[in-house]
Amino acid sequence: MVAVPARASEIDAAWLNEVDAEGVGRVAEVRVDDLGTGVGILGEIVRLTLTYEPGETGPATLIAKGASPSEESVGLCLAMGFYDREISFYRQLASDLDRVRVPKPYHVGAAEGTVPFVLLLEDISGARCPDQIAGIDAEDARRILETAAGLHATFWESPALHALDWLPPMNNPMYAASQALAEMRWDGFVEVWGPRVPPKALAAAGEVIPRYSRLLEWWDEQGNQTFAHTDCRAENYLFGGSAGDDTVTMVDFQLSTRHVGAWDVANLLGGSMTAEVRRSVEDDLVTGYHSTLVELGVTDYSLDQLWRDIRMSWLQQIFSSVVVSDLEGGNERGDDLMAELLTRPFLAADDHDAGALIAEL
Repeated sequence: MVAVPARASEIDAAWLNEVDAEGVGRVAEVRVDDLGTGVGILGEIVRLTLTYEPGETGPATLIAKGASPSEESVGLCLAMGFYDREISFYRQLASDLDRVRVPKPYHVGAAEGTVPFVLLLEDISGARCPDQIAGIDAEDARRILETAAGLHATFWESPALHALDWLPPMNNPMYAASQALAEMRWDGFVEVWGPRVPPKALAAAGEVIPRYSRLLEWWDEQGNQTFAHTDCRAENYLFGGSAGDDTVTMVDFQLSTRHVGAWDVANLLGGSMTAEVRRSVEDDLVTGYHSTLVELGVTDYSLDQLWRDIRMSWLQQIFSSVVVSDLEGGNERGDDLMAELLTRPFLAADDHDAGALIAEL
């Protein structure tokens, strides 16, 4: 077995030639460019520009993903199984999806124990990546939700979903254990972030912490489970480029779970849009997502159920903000991105009185 580089940025021509990645000829030189500035919070992302030996061919560029250089982030990802999920996704599922465009995997390598690992993926060259900090507009949100609906409808309460033994349900022991992390980090969260979020939503986050294990069981009891991207944020969707002008490509499957599709809807609206834009377009976007589900065969899930699940997802997402509140963005842009990821869901939860749903737990 070929040793896996400790860092994606350490990939060289000798290693590429040794692993003999599918569709990649013998390489003479590799230029490595870091792409993770303010983006790769849980991992390292680089672009490899390849020069081939005479007579050899292959893609001009590849994307390489590996573990984060931050020991804290690596520890979190290993404990929660984040890296293992993406490795398994590209090994077992990526090539079989027909309703969702994802990058083609050229090579998936991982050491025993998962880290280090390297994913060599198709580079969607020339694609537009939305700016999550600035917030996306209604049209970008509509297209992302249409893409997510294709993923959700494919696996909605299907045997194929439950056959994915590497895809954890939401009520798994790892997530239940995060209740203790939230309790430990609550005082610090209130001190640092409390002044930046609505008081009513902050109080709801405090109330849901001791009920979190029950919330996870509640989700499992509701049914309507599917393959949830669970990191449905703007910068995990690429528009156009080499995939095709009208194509949206979904990336980053580290956080994927067996959960409700409403989580992804709430995640996008509550995390990738400014509150002002979200408030003006959310009704149309939610209705459009629901209509796409129906068109794709999900006919026993009402719009009212969807809205209830979106509100409950925002309640869970403000809890999650507490859990990850001590993660570092890695640089100034990463810190700005983390700030939006942590605080925007509180605005959505407050707008829709998500705390009122605690009574259902």
